[in-house]
Amino acid sequence: MNRLSVRMLLLAAFMTVLTLAIGLGASFVITSLDIYDLTAEMPVARWREIHGMLPNDPAVRTRFHDLFVRYSHTNIRGQDWFFIAITAGISTLLGGAVAFVFARRLSRPITAVAGAAVRVAAGEQDVRIKPVALAGEVAELVESFNAMAASLDAYERERSILTAGIAHEMRTPLTVLRGRLHGLIDGVIAMNGAEAATLLRHVDRLSRIVEELRTLAHAEVNALMLDRREVDLAETARLVAADLAPLAADDGVGIVVSGSAPPLSCDPLRISQALTNLIYNAVKHAPSDSQVLISIHQSGAYVMLSVADSGPGFAADDRERLFAPFWRANSPANAAKPGSGLGLSLALKIAQAHGGTIIAANREGTNGAIFTLQLPLGAAD
Repeated sequence: MNRLSVRMLLLAAFMTVLTLAIGLGASFVITSLDIYDLTAEMPVARWREIHGMLPNDPAVRTRFHDLFVRYSHTNIRGQDWFFIAITAGISTLLGGAVAFVFARRLSRPITAVAGAAVRVAAGEQDVRIKPVALAGEVAELVESFNAMAASLDAYERERSILTAGIAHEMRTPLTVLRGRLHGLIDGVIAMNGAEAATLLRHVDRLSRIVEELRTLAHAEVNALMLDRREVDLAETARLVAADLAPLAADDGVGIVVSGSAPPLSCDPLRISQALTNLIYNAVKHAPSDSQVLISIHQSGAYVMLSVADSGPGFAADDRERLFAPFWRANSPANAAKPGSGLGLSLALKIAQAHGGTIIAANREGTNGAIFTLQLPLGAAD
């Protein structure tokens, strides 16, 4: 028997004792007032006589007093104790039954929550409590537990995906490094400048993945340090576009930047990182002989930067997963494209750290997707 059951039993016992005390008190009051004695001992004829008396008649009051003194008693007799015992028994049974029913009704959902919590702690992430005919604080408790369990379940799934993604993304460069280093040791591969550049390129890829993971981890706990300065977002976009232009040109893609907006307070390094990821993602999905269009404008208290491509866009069902770490759309065309699956997730975290967000949508009236970076003009806390 758990502590909650013990407390419910104690509550039932308390209610029983309370009901018993009330019943006994009423019995003693009745007996002390001689109401029970008078009605039990007085002959029926005398009792009818009392009822027929006129209370305003002095002679009647004298007769009433004489009858009362003759047939009433001040001591408790055996038959009185029997009456008290019957009253106490009925009070105990009824009070205990009512208290037990209410205690069980109150304790059942709480016991269910306690049992479900033990199962969740043991690793059963899909445990939920069915809210049946609940109200008030108990209903809020059940609802809060179900919400907590759902959050833990989602977190566990995300953790598994993240772990698998890390292993997948790091396996390839590590395998290449291992194989080529063995080739160098065995003399199969000659150590020269080209080979050193190949090894360094894979080391850089590993370093980039580790740095992106570190940034994501800091952003998750709101510990991403920002060096805020006044930044012209349009100028920053042009610089990032210029850096990515040679890479885009290799795929036959052009990058066009247009528009302007007032300066905003942000971390230029982090914003450049977010823009790089957004533009690089658009270049990857843009077909050859097309353009990635970047436009900047002010909308109320926000600066909006949109990155649009002419690729296939994304499925409606994938909208909620676009920014999940290591998630990539399951399509043959996407599988052939390079990337760690961290770019969009990292860009969103940087935007959120600045008090903004990123909105994803498919372009209307044409092919492609459009990702809009929304940042507040003022400094966000």
